[in-house]
Amino acid sequence: MWRHVLIGALAAVGVTTFVAVFGAGIYWLWLFGDDPWPNWAGNALVVVAYSFGSVVFIGFIAKGARLNRPPRPVGEEELPGPS
Repeated sequence: MWRHVLIGALAAVGVTTFVAVFGAGIYWLWLFGDDPWPNWAGNALVVVAYSFGSVVFIGFIAKGARLNRPPRPVGEEELPGPS
């Protein structure tokens, strides 16, 4: 489980950095052109970047928890309850 937490944290940092850098380029070239950055652009970029990083981190933790769960034995499916 801890291996997935570490890998998820590293992946989240990478995704956050990539989204921040890529987002800064998109904001600068496509949205604003040669105009100066508005005040809200920096905050929006941080929120979007950390949101993507958080989703990646939670996904790795969920995957690690799912892989560490013991498999259900064959033939022990849930039986329907009394009708």
